[in-house]
Amino acid sequence: MSTFKLSNKFLSVDVYKACLDQDHFMVSLKELFDWQGMAAPLESLAKNAEGGRPRTSPCVLLKTIFVSFLFNHSDRETEFAATSNLYVKNFLGLPIDEKAPDHSTISRFRDEVLSAKGEAFFLELFRSLLAEAKERGVEVSKMDALDATHTWANVDTSKRDDPKTPRDPDASWGCKGDETKKTTDGKKVSIPKWFFGYKSHLLVEGFQGIITGYYATPGHVADIDGGDILIHRILTNNERADIFVLAADKGYGCPVWINLLEKYTGIMTAFSLPDPIVKRGAHKDKWMAYLKDRACFRKERPVVERVNADLKDNHGLRRCRYKGLQKYAFQVAMSSMAHNLKIFVRTLTGARFKPI
Repeated sequence: MSTFKLSNKFLSVDVYKACLDQDHFMVSLKELFDWQGMAAPLESLAKNAEGGRPRTSPCVLLKTIFVSFLFNHSDRETEFAATSNLYVKNFLGLPIDEKAPDHSTISRFRDEVLSAKGEAFFLELFRSLLAEAKERGVEVSKMDALDATHTWANVDTSKRDDPKTPRDPDASWGCKGDETKKTTDGKKVSIPKWFFGYKSHLLVEGFQGIITGYYATPGHVADIDGGDILIHRILTNNERADIFVLAADKGYGCPVWINLLEKYTGIMTAFSLPDPIVKRGAHKDKWMAYLKDRACFRKERPVVERVNADLKDNHGLRRCRYKGLQKYAFQVAMSSMAHNLKIFVRTLTGARFKPI
């Protein structure tokens, strides 16, 4: 039994039941998953080595971080919501009259977990949530889409020569495709879309848009390189075996990688291909037939674009919250879990997420 089991102070549980809609998303979220079990590896961090009163429950703090990414709130905004909003306070398991952990406690806890457990803890947390959802009846398609989306670093690149300007040593310049613009004389030109920051390489199942894998890299890493590491190094053998068809855009359309995936990994690919391969390549007839044969699967690829948009618009992945690759990987993990939790709760209970 956890040493941080909360008491029913001032009949908090009964008050919550009387005041809150039991079909609300946040109520369902609290009941569906084993939050105490998820936080169990962190209980050693709550011991006060200097004596005095016990520190805040790791379960409460872990759920507070989830709330932060679920609603795309800063630590201060999360503190306010967790103190003033009954649905959030009930989710955290706080008594009615108790204030939420303050923003500095949230920040210190996040840093302590990353220091003691590393980003691997959050990858395992991501996997455990997905596995628990499957056990409860969430269906996950065997057709997946692969894509990379960029995130701007939390620095001012226009002042990069100013020694007083904050730096992000792990971020780098990268290019995410081209865009068409008009010159002053009305001529259309194609220019690269440069950014300074990181990339998140995402694997998304094609049925409901559930994220099934992720990998965070600096911005200069090519999409195909990040995708290869995600498929062959990050995914477990069982996770790789769950992929029957893999769809991707032209950035992954390399014949060598396609043959590698299909021959040695056993994954059927449905990639878009660059024009030189299908129009001028020595084996253009073979690759034209490939495109026609896999066309039905390629139509499912845009699901990953919708997921990218949700992560950026609703869960803070448009710009880095922190500095450094480790904390960016943490941000990708939490944003991905927030996205998945919305789908899990809606699928299992019908409750839809609403911002507060």
